[in-house]
Amino acid sequence: MKEIMNDVWVKRCISVFTAAYAAVITLLTYATFLYDLEFVPDKMAPFLVIYAGASIVFMLLMIYTREMFMTKLISVLLLPIVFFLLLFNIGNGNWVLIIPPFIVAIVMFFAAGTNESVKVIMGTIYLLLYVLGIVAYVVCNMLFGGSDVETVLTPYLDKDTSVYSYYKNEMGHLAEVVDEENTISPDGRYRFYISDVKDSDKGCVKIYVVPNGQDINLKFFSLNQKGIRKTITRNGTRGIVPDVGWVVTENDVLAIQFRLMPESSLKQSKITTMPKKNYFEFLGIS
Repeated sequence: MKEIMNDVWVKRCISVFTAAYAAVITLLTYATFLYDLEFVPDKMAPFLVIYAGASIVFMLLMIYTREMFMTKLISVLLLPIVFFLLLFNIGNGNWVLIIPPFIVAIVMFFAAGTNESVKVIMGTIYLLLYVLGIVAYVVCNMLFGGSDVETVLTPYLDKDTSVYSYYKNEMGHLAEVVDEENTISPDGRYRFYISDVKDSDKGCVKIYVVPNGQDINLKFFSLNQKGIRKTITRNGTRGIVPDVGWVVTENDVLAIQFRLMPESSLKQSKITTMPKKNYFEFLGIS
């Protein structure tokens, strides 16, 4: 058994196998660049157990094969991959997704049999990448994102939040407006949602239209399309749920019909095109 474990070809095969871990982390990074990752209720804990367990197993395999070329390569590449994973998820607070591969990346960077000069040079570059990258991320979000806090209005708002206190007398109406049958367009291509905005002034209520059916639902989490949305109005009053629905005009054009306050008149906004995908939404750029 000892001879098998010390065999160079066994180590090479295991080293190549560990590349699967780097591939999965890269895939998660790419997925969270294009989508918002949202955990299924009560599925975060089991996901963390599996995710952390797999990370530990692969880290041990990498330590075992630390002198192999593939492991050395992974140890150098994993830190920048995790940096982008951090960048795309820090705004959502998905630390469950970030911490296990970050620990693996740090441990393997120092444990791998990479040349010490390479470690010093790459370590300096990566340190600057993380520090300057996070500072740039914070600055961009402050400049472009501002201090506004948006909350999607649903009947399941946390009763302990200030947002709920604004709409507690409107929950029945809110449930009717945001019911799935009402929010999805007749052709199934779009859906709308309503958002409460807390800002430095009196705040507002916004109505957005987004593509429908482009989310990816998996066992532990869903990947929700992001970066494509059309603002219908930003003039709603906090505490008042607007009447919103879909209509088809005489020219067979799809439109959103809305009334911001009970006494106001109905308005329409035609939906003919959607904005192009914004790939830099994570930086607060809208």
